[in-house]
Amino acid sequence: MNVARPPRSHVSLGVSAAFLTLALALAANAAPLESSRHLTAELRRAGRAEATLSWSVAGSPGRAATRSTGTLALEPPSFARLDVKGSGERVTLRADGGEWLQPSLHQLVRLSPRHTGAAMRWWRLLAGGEGARERRVAPRGYQLYIPAGASGHADSALVWLDARGMPSRLVLDDGAGGRQEYSLVAWRFSRARGAQAFRLEAPPGVEVVELP
Repeated sequence: MNVARPPRSHVSLGVSAAFLTLALALAANAAPLESSRHLTAELRRAGRAEATLSWSVAGSPGRAATRSTGTLALEPPSFARLDVKGSGERVTLRADGGEWLQPSLHQLVRLSPRHTGAAMRWWRLLAGGEGARERRVAPRGYQLYIPAGASGHADSALVWLDARGMPSRLVLDDGAGGRQEYSLVAWRFSRARGAQAFRLEAPPGVEVVELP
């Protein structure tokens, strides 16, 4: 079995997967919190949401961080995708796993639910009725908090809304004691495209590998 090589990537898989599932949870929550109310209403009307996403990428030692930009696509109840400009990287997330295309390494990594399980916890808890608490921390800012359960781990995120009530900034723990901040602008809505739009195949010359 081929195993993925350690990537030098514009995308951190763990944080990006957590971001995708949190964004999807905000979009698909059956009983929306105030932080997701407007996004949920628009998605129920249209079926698909897209936004321009940007975030900072840490530089190599001695180099400053750079800014990356991509397109986020969401279709409830279980589809999310991030297309990164410049690098050509793609990350898809579904209930059955997903894919991570890394053109610079000429590889497509297949993700199983085991690999994405920690990130998918946001989606299961927020949309599945186990509950997340919401606390207003600013006129347009909210902290979402999932208490520790059987896993012994608690999760939290900060969400800021724009003047239309759409998520404009999300902040997540990066798993290394820091935080990763995402900016969202230019929300637009259209008809849902379905599961096929959230499934990646390896282009010619790209190796298919699996995470260990």
